[in-house]
Parts: sequence; C-alpha cells; structure tokens
Amino acid sequence: MIKSYKSQKIASGIRFFLQKSIKNNRWKMVFTSILILLAIFFGAVVAVKTDFADSFKALQEINIKGFKDGFVASYSAFFARTFSLLFNILLLTLFSFSAFMIPLAELLLIYRGYLFGLNFALIFVFYGLGSMITAVVVILPCQLLTLFLLMMFYLILANVNSSIKKYGRCECNRFSFVALSFLLVMIVNLLETLLLFLLNGRVIMVM
Repeated sequence: MIKSYKSQKIASGIRFFLQKSIKNNRWKMVFTSILILLAIFFGAVVAVKTDFADSFKALQEINIKGFKDGFVASYSAFFARTFSLLFNILLLTLFSFSAFMIPLAELLLIYRGYLFGLNFALIFVFYGLGSMITAVVVILPCQLLTLFLLMMFYLILANVNSSIKKYGRCECNRFSFVALSFLLVMIVNLLETLLLFLLNGRVIMVM
C-alpha cells in the first residue's frame, strides 16, 4: 500500500512537471525544434551534395557498408545504440544542472539532428529507393521521436534542477524521471530494431 502511494506520488510529480515545463518552455521547445530541423536538413544536403559520400561511411558507429548483405537489425547495433542513448542522457543530465550549459545541450541535440539528416540521406545515396520503406516507415518516425524525447528530457530536468536550487525541493523525483526517460528512449530503440527485423530492412542507423 505504501509502495503504491509512493509510485502514485512519483507519477503525479512527473506529470505535473511535464505540464509545467511544456507551458513555461513552449518557446524554447519551438526554437530548439527549429534548430534541430535545420540541422537535419543541413545533414541531408551535405550527404546528397558531397562528391565524397563514401567517406561518410566512416562516420557511422557501425559501418553502413557492413549491412549491405542484410545483416541489419543486429544485437550489436541495438546495444551500440543503447550505449549512445545512455551517453546522451548522461550528458544532458550533466548540462541540466547549470544555465550556463544550455548552449552545450543545444549543440548536442543539434548535432544528433545533423547526424540523423546525414544518415537518413546516405541510406538513399547508398541503397536507392529500395530502402524507402525501411527509411520512411521505421527510421524516420523512431529517430524523430527519440530526438523529441531527448529534448523534452533536458527541458524538464533543467526545470527540476532549477526548482530544487530555488526552493530546496521539487514535486518531481529527479532519479525517477531520469530512469523513466531512459526507459522511454529504450522502448523506441527496441521498437525500431524489432520493426527492422520484421521488414528485413537492409540499413540500420546507430546514433
């Protein structure tokens, strides 16, 4: 009974801060979203326009060429992406403790957006229209959702830390929120991998 009440309190605190953060940071959300979209577009343009597209294969945490024979939704790719997401959440957690680190958090999100645009365009450069289902149906929504979750994670956690600094307390449990956020991005990561298994896609991005 006590555990149930505690869980409800944690959930209520997170829900309250989610609503509060969206209301108080809507312009930050819009501004950051625009920057991320511009970074995605720029990454796609770089991939399409460059005369050295093959050299970008070296930028992949797992070489795109390695999936040419159909070895795509691999365990190694899943765990590599898991490590990448965990590292990003740890960095955003660190950046959320100080307003002076806001530019670093923005740069991290923008860089992820750039990598997404670059990878997404390279899929078509290397594999043509045959990769459209994999890219558009699976990778596009999953990666955009991951970017959105990371952005919201940072904005809410920055509000939580600011509230604790000002008032010495906060309705949202910091550790529970970080754990929940990581769980959410992991669910998206797992869903992306499973869909690629089902569709037998030839490409998987690791970011």
